[in-house]
Amino acid sequence: MPRTPPRPSPLSPRLAPFAALCAACGSGAPVSPDAGGPAQGPPDQVSAGQAPPDQGPPDQGPPDQGLPDQGGPGSGAPQGGQAAAAPDPGAFCTARPAPGAAPPFALPALADDGGPAPALTGGWTWVNVWATWCGPCVVELPRLVGWPERLAADGAPASLVLLSTDADAAHVAAFRQRHAWAPPSLRMADGGMAPAWVAGLGLGLDPVLPLHLWVNPQGEVACARAGTVEEADYAVVKAILTGAGG
Repeated sequence: MPRTPPRPSPLSPRLAPFAALCAACGSGAPVSPDAGGPAQGPPDQVSAGQAPPDQGPPDQGPPDQGLPDQGGPGSGAPQGGQAAAAPDPGAFCTARPAPGAAPPFALPALADDGGPAPALTGGWTWVNVWATWCGPCVVELPRLVGWPERLAADGAPASLVLLSTDADAAHVAAFRQRHAWAPPSLRMADGGMAPAWVAGLGLGLDPVLPLHLWVNPQGEVACARAGTVEEADYAVVKAILTGAGG
């Protein structure tokens, strides 16, 4: 009897190729851009650069109700007198190069509709690679946009930079029109080149979305996470930005 491949964890040091991730989800193979179906993958990630054709961005995010609550259950704060577990960046990051070991980070070629590229040195930069057709990306986005102000207040400032792999600028514009809280986003000039760009980062990452990259003030990737960032991950993100947690 054939064995069912195990479903890999997004916390593993190196994720399996996306075809294996799809097989683990029962789809058998990744959906290509011309296959006419939605991109497949585990609930917290999908394949980068594989948007279905002729399909507008899904409205999978929460309704326009402002930014999510910064506290309460699920916020990562201790509840009911329980002591919070010590943050563990090593378990959280899919890749975590030693200081000085990662190549200098560089953004891909950008479309001209997303504004100028930000400076990537002198302070921490959090790059969120996403797409309007990526369900997990859309669900987590309202949470992420509220964190920079909170992190700055906690002594861990970082600039959040959104980088879309959408092929059509109209999809990003329509998404922002539907969601008033959505900030501007950079957009890759060619989203289909996302896998090659991810490989070129030299971190052993597979091309899945969402992808989070924390770039230190020296312009190096200090942590990369393939998969979503949850409310309970606030403490570990803060630890990455402050150098705490080992």
